Amino acid sequence: MAYLRCRNCGRYLLSVDMIAQGYCCDECTEVFRACTNCGGYFRTDMGYGEQYCRPDCAIQYKMSRFVEATTTNKLAEELT
Repeated sequence: MAYLRCRNCGRYLLSVDMIAQGYCCDECTEVFRACTNCGGYFRTDMGYGEQYCRPDCAIQYKMSRFVEATTTNKLAEELT
C-alpha cells in the first residue's frame, strides 16, 4: 500500500482511503476559484461564467476593460 497526498489539503492517506480521484474527504472535492474581478473565492459550480463570483463582478470587469469606450459622454454633452 502506498501513501498519497490529498490534492486539496495535502494530508497523507493510504491509497485505499482516498475518495474521488485523490481527495481525502467530500469537503476537499469542492473546488474553489478566485473571482477575476474582486478576488473573492467561490465554488466553481456556483459561479457565473466560470470566472466571476456573481453577475455584478462580470459586468464591472467588462466595463473596466473598456474604460475609453465607456467614459465618452458625447450624448450627455448633446443633451445639455
